[in-house]
Amino acid sequence: MNNQVRLHQVLALVKKEAAHLQAVKERMFDGQTELTVEILTAKLDQPTGIDTLESYGAKFSRLQDTITDKLLPLFLRQSGDKLGTVIENLNKAERLGLIDDVSTWLAARLLRNKLVHEYIEDPAEIVAALNQSCIFVDSLLKSASAFEIYIRENLDVL
Repeated sequence: MNNQVRLHQVLALVKKEAAHLQAVKERMFDGQTELTVEILTAKLDQPTGIDTLESYGAKFSRLQDTITDKLLPLFLRQSGDKLGTVIENLNKAERLGLIDDVSTWLAARLLRNKLVHEYIEDPAEIVAALNQSCIFVDSLLKSASAFEIYIRENLDVL
């Protein structure tokens, strides 16, 4: 399969994952921008709340991984760029306006580890991670859209 076809496929996957993350974010936060320990505790007392939390963490991680590990390298190859380290690749994406800030992106990648590991027992720590992730979700969704627009306008793929 050539790089152009694969880039198109991964871009479609990113679009789908972004929509799923947006939907689960809305269920997790119920239209709020922040959770409290009380709200989270009430959610987790319900089986659907636990499922939503697990789904949110998984989708948050998946979109980051797909963009960083699949879309960005394919994009750079299609653009004629050499691949570098993850940080070098993210710096290129930042220069092109595809991600807001490399340090924010890296912080989100570290945060994802907290969201997907169930060893966190302190509800306040979980709430803090979720509230921070809410901001990162907006950045992830913006990046997913920015890649699609850039690729459509600048590469012969879509």
